[in-house]
Amino acid sequence: MVPAPPTLSRRRLLGGLGSLCAAAGTVAVGLTKPAALPDVLTDEATKHYPTPPEVSAHWQPTVTESHAQEAIDLLAETTEEAEQLWSQLDTNQYFSGAGGWLEDARQALRDGNTNEALFDATYGLQFAAEDLGEARAKLGNADLQALATQAIALRDRSRKVVNDITPYLVDDPGTDLAWYLRIEQEAMMGKHLATWDGMEPVAKGVENNNAGSFRPRAYGTLMANVRRAQVYVRTAERFRDLLAETRSGSATPYAEQLKTAADQFRTQLEGTPTTQEVESRYGVSDPESVGPYEVAHRDLARRCFRSGVPIPWTIDVDDGLLVSTAVGLSKGVARIRAHEFAVDHLVVEQGDEGFDSGHALAEKRRARRVHEQVIGSDPPPLLTRQAARAIEDLQVAVVGFAGSYEQPMWRERLDAYLYALLGRAKLKQYPAVYRTVVGEE
Repeated sequence: MVPAPPTLSRRRLLGGLGSLCAAAGTVAVGLTKPAALPDVLTDEATKHYPTPPEVSAHWQPTVTESHAQEAIDLLAETTEEAEQLWSQLDTNQYFSGAGGWLEDARQALRDGNTNEALFDATYGLQFAAEDLGEARAKLGNADLQALATQAIALRDRSRKVVNDITPYLVDDPGTDLAWYLRIEQEAMMGKHLATWDGMEPVAKGVENNNAGSFRPRAYGTLMANVRRAQVYVRTAERFRDLLAETRSGSATPYAEQLKTAADQFRTQLEGTPTTQEVESRYGVSDPESVGPYEVAHRDLARRCFRSGVPIPWTIDVDDGLLVSTAVGLSKGVARIRAHEFAVDHLVVEQGDEGFDSGHALAEKRRARRVHEQVIGSDPPPLLTRQAARAIEDLQVAVVGFAGSYEQPMWRERLDAYLYALLGRAKLKQYPAVYRTVVGEE
């Protein structure tokens, strides 16, 4: 009698998988066809195959220690006052304060991670300031007029930052334009948070509008928005000043170049179809069609085109922010070109009933090679900001990324494959649109 082969334990299986993935080129995708190995191997391999580093690992704008400390101090003051007022309330509701973000911010600063400290402090303000505003409202101490006045002042400061940088003086386009992009983003976020309907009448004390007409939690949300806006606008101002200090006397104005690039992208995007039109093109507009072929084309269309409108980039564009507009339009061009590439390289056929995760692993290998060619170890900061979402696609191209297998397994495997494929497709497009923005073509 021939003895039965021994059963592989999970530990032995994963140990063998680690050996497969450790070799240069990876045996699983380098020496075999994509579908040659069992899915149980390739599913796990997608979780261990190397992924690109975070965009911030390449470059971040300088956050000084005093800058981070200022945000931490605001969070500490907000948390302390909120806790004092909360103790005066007749409630059994738990006081969460900053939710641990204050401690995280302080630790990050002690470790010298000033960017992380600033992020943690800003994030924590959302919770601490909400509790502070709610407590003030419940105790009858809310002042909606003062809050509106602060918000309007922050919006004015945000606009001033944008006006100050408008010449967009540049020494090194690949780096300086990344600075300007971040300045615009911080200013835009501050302006957005410091905006709500009816603010101006409230600030002037007209229309009988006061804090009594707001529920306590709603007032807390407004306070959280205004306090976070303080940090965003202050960050925009600090980055503006730091960049100005490093600029040479021979810096080149880039405003016209940015407008030219944006116009070129708009021309290329004329006639862009909607998501629904793209789905119809591939015969997958029927919502009842849920096989791999239909799901693949539907997902690609929805990730590259906006639903209902022929403009897939509007959320990134503000005509007063020249770098954000040019970069936002460049992303639209890259996504549409990437869609064509992804469709041409799709390994899913009409009528397929399943999907082998070996294709996802093989696609991750191809995408990693493109990432090394396009991004490399020392990329221009602006290029990494344009390609940020494509890089994230490669990072989440993992079978079971959501943490559960509630979907059919073929769907989990297909999702990982599509993220890797579209990430690779977009990465291939970004060098060209980057050159258009910086004026190298």
